[in-house]
Formats: sequence, C-alpha cells, structure tokens
Amino acid sequence: MNHEINVIVVDRGRRYLYLRYTCPITGERVEKSSGEKSEKEARKKAGQWQAELRAGGGRSTSTRWTSFRAAYEKGKAPQIRETTSCKIFAMFNVIEDFMKPDDIRRITPQWITLLQQRLLDSGRSMATVEGHCRHLKAALNWAREQDLIQTVPKFPRLKQARRTKVMKGRPITTEEFERMLAAVDEVIDISETMNAKSKKGREEQRESIRFLMKGLWLSGLRLGEALSLTWDQWADGIRVDMSGKFIQLLIPAESEKGGKDRVYPVTPDFAEFLRAVPKQHREGLVFKVLLHRGVCTRVDTVSKVLVAVGETAGVKVDEKAGKPVWASAHDLRRAFGFRWSRMVNSMILKELMRHESVTTTEKFYVGIQADETAAMLAGLVEKPQQLKNLGDTSGDTNKKGVSKKLRNP
Repeated sequence: MNHEINVIVVDRGRRYLYLRYTCPITGERVEKSSGEKSEKEARKKAGQWQAELRAGGGRSTSTRWTSFRAAYEKGKAPQIRETTSCKIFAMFNVIEDFMKPDDIRRITPQWITLLQQRLLDSGRSMATVEGHCRHLKAALNWAREQDLIQTVPKFPRLKQARRTKVMKGRPITTEEFERMLAAVDEVIDISETMNAKSKKGREEQRESIRFLMKGLWLSGLRLGEALSLTWDQWADGIRVDMSGKFIQLLIPAESEKGGKDRVYPVTPDFAEFLRAVPKQHREGLVFKVLLHRGVCTRVDTVSKVLVAVGETAGVKVDEKAGKPVWASAHDLRRAFGFRWSRMVNSMILKELMRHESVTTTEKFYVGIQADETAAMLAGLVEKPQQLKNLGDTSGDTNKKGVSKKLRNP
C-alpha cells in the first residue's frame, strides 16, 4: 500500500513547515517537521520522504499503540480463524486495561514481567497469561516485519508453581459418565401436562444430547470439532471418510485447533459407533443436537447444556474460588485421553489427541491418576508370589515342578 502514500506540506504556524501523510492502513495522520522555512525547500523534503515511504524505506503506520492495534487487527483478520481473532481482540483489551500502553517501543522485558504479574494477581490462570503473551509476541513480530520496531523484546518465562494444577478439570470415570447419561432426563424434563408432540420433541432432544455425549466419550473430539463433524465429503468442517478399509476423519486446517490439514484415524470403538448409524441417516451433520429452536451448532450454547448435565449428575471435576466446577464436554475428551494412555504409547496418544507436541501429551496424560496405577499394580501381586514359589525346593513335588517349569518355560 506504500504507493498510495502522498506527503504534503503543512503550515502549522510554527517556526518550520511540517510534512504530513495519511496512513493507508489505519487512516491516521502522520507528520513531522521539515526543518525548512521555505515552502520550496519543504516540498523537496516532502518528495524525498514520500519516495522513501513508497519504496518501503519508511513506516506505513506509527508506533503508537492505538495505530499499531488497528493496523494489526486489520491486517491479520482475513488470515486467521474467528476464534483466534477473538483471542487477539481480548489480548489487546486486557493489556489496555492493565498497562494503558501509548507506544509499542516502550515494551521491554521489564514491562512484560509487570504485565504478567498484574494479570496473575488479578486471579487469571497461568495458562491464560501465557496465551495473552503468545499473542502479544506474535503481534510484536509483525511490527518488526513492518519496520515499526527494531527488535522484539524477550518474554520472561513464567515459572509454574509446584502446587499449580496442569489440568483445569479431570478425566471422568465410566460410572460418572453413566450418571451423566441418566441425568439428561432431568435436564430435559418431560411433564405430564405436555401434549404428545411436545413430549416427542423432548425425547428427541434427550437422544440427540446422549448421542453427542457418547460420541465425545469415544472420539476424543473437542466440542467445536464434534459439532462441525459431517457425513458430506463436499461440505465445510470435519468430514467422515468411510471409503477405505478403516474409517478416517478429514480435518481441514480451519476446523482444527492446530491449524493444519489432517487425516485422523479413529479408534475402533468410535468407528463401530459411526457404523451403527443407519446408512439413510448418514447425511449432513453427524451430531444434530436438538434444543428448543431446532439443531444447534453453537459451542457455547451446547456447552452450557452439558455442564448442566454434569451438575445434575453431581460430577465435580475441580474447585475454583471455593466453588465446584462441574463436568463439561472437555472432561469427556480428557477421559478419552486417559483411557487410551493405558493402551498406547505417548507418540500414538499424541496422534489420537492431535497435540502439536508429545510434551503436551505427556504433561496431561502420562503419569496421572495414581490410584488407577496402584490398582493396576495390585493385580500383579500374585505374580511375584508365584515366582517366589518357584524357588521353593523344600519338597519333591516342588522340585519336579520347578525343574519342569525351568526346562519348559
């Protein structure tokens, strides 16, 4: 857009004439002193500055925070997903609330440390603060590419306290999941005063919610991914591919948290779940969640229904500020990850969970649930005892038994 820049001479009634242009990105007026009293000489300076700007030798926007924010949001909006755009918008708002920045050149490692501390002191989680810092760093990298700043300041690393929990919730058990399925009837109630049509509608709502919950339990999909899952190979969103020997999910970059096109192999139990759907019903969305106004694909709306189910079932997964946190859709995904962590290695689990790094997988799913591990180990107690018996040679029968077992292991 630099070719659109036109520098003009402005008389501001001061000692020297000023040079001014309007930023084609933000619409902001940018000006500086020409250092000349003569209009002729000032015009020469204007021509030189204009040539530099059009050639990319100058800035197309200022380093003022408001201008930088407007330019970044406008430049990035067409390139990113809506959810990411919302996070960037939130990051800018939070920084303005807590730091009231005026110029991006004032952002230093010390400034960032102060921002982090203020956010943590306000009660925001470590993960939230890290998320804001990642988006701020990406924005400053863009500013460097635009020659607005020379370098991007180092971002101090947040040290996670030992008592800080990694997960916001926890994997729910099979018994808890069954309670949640039963609790759907209470959340979507049917009264005796309803007519037959209304009762049938409520029953369909119940079944659609249970079907979604079972799908989340078996697939490990995020709620937004599940609500966009479709049978139609030509539709937008995540698509079910049943053309080969094994069922796969085709996940385009715009529908996936990692922002990459993926072919995702599903687990055998989820494949069986999908095959159980009659062929005549394999069209459109896989999970048609029915609420009061028909099929609902809004993540926030469906999420509230599932949290209500978790609360009704009494499935508490965490506590925050003294208040219980009830099971949600993501806790079904956590349960999927935990179940499969007992059956496959970290690298395979990484693919099943579609994590960017195996470090993430190991942090969340490897080594958790000590009670489950202890129970599994308890089942092996008999084996060491049997080995001990093999070494007992006090009787002829044992001698023969041992020698026979040792010869034919």
